[in-house]
Amino acid sequence: MIRSFSFPNPVAAHEAMCEQLVYGDNGGTDWDFVHGTEVGLHNVAIHCDSIAFDYNLKRLWVPPTRWTMMVRQYLDPIALNDCMAKIADRMAPPRTRGDRRGISVLRTRLVQGRGVGRGVRRRWGSCMLSLSFRATPIPTVSLHSRTTYFGYLAMVDMAVARAFAAEAADICGYDLDDVQFVWTLELAQFHGFRSLAWMLMDPDIRKQMDEDVDNRMSFSPKEQPGYRKCLDGYARILKSDRAGTLYGDESFSSFARVRRRFHTEAYGVDYADQFAGGVRNRGGKGAFPPLPDNWVRDLGLRKPLAGRDGDDSYFDHDENLPLDEDED
Repeated sequence: MIRSFSFPNPVAAHEAMCEQLVYGDNGGTDWDFVHGTEVGLHNVAIHCDSIAFDYNLKRLWVPPTRWTMMVRQYLDPIALNDCMAKIADRMAPPRTRGDRRGISVLRTRLVQGRGVGRGVRRRWGSCMLSLSFRATPIPTVSLHSRTTYFGYLAMVDMAVARAFAAEAADICGYDLDDVQFVWTLELAQFHGFRSLAWMLMDPDIRKQMDEDVDNRMSFSPKEQPGYRKCLDGYARILKSDRAGTLYGDESFSSFARVRRRFHTEAYGVDYADQFAGGVRNRGGKGAFPPLPDNWVRDLGLRKPLAGRDGDDSYFDHDENLPLDEDED
């Protein structure tokens, strides 16, 4: 079964998919994958009338360095140059629209798994698989992905597609507004704590979660399981906060990063500083500085930002990340 959706632009697509995965209560339609801390939907095809969009990735706690890593990790500069050269040779003026046939495909790099045993991350390989551009009958950029996290990295994936589209459109003399977008996803996911930024940075949603979190066990995991997963993730943050657990004493560094990011972005560095310290995990132990604005319109494929903040390492898309030692 293919789940097909159509939206005016990627922002509308992202918001609608988040809402469906979080609040959907119809198993087999709104979602069909529930496991551990995640819900997901298989065989998703998303169409957008235009790939032109802008979005501040700070809203989803995505640092500028995450873009740098995404581009370097997935895109081979030689392959990108070859793809754009084909577009320039076969689709750009003076060729007429009727003579701009063909599809220029950019295959992403193979990303290897990391770790051993139950700790292997990205065990199924690359999450983004290919990008392509065609000029006829309608200029279209297509993205094929194994999986993504809505509420987090899905917007970064679509930013890659937008930057790719902008370069191809410039070569061919198209307005970016006129380039359509098609995204084929083997699995669309929403994660109970990695995607929490989408929930907690919306004041109305956070207010409702504050009202529901201590009564979350009354929410059946079979009815709106995405919301229940998010309440579970939020409850875990609040449990650590109420116990005064220091960042460095969290057993799971990925969770510690979410907690640190939430404190700084929602309440400020002064609030976060009360939890600085600890000795247990190898990740960062202090408060994060506030994230800068990170607008999609400023991102390009050719010159990614230099440097990397190793203390804010990215989260993988992988739906099979190891569970914490205290999880079932």
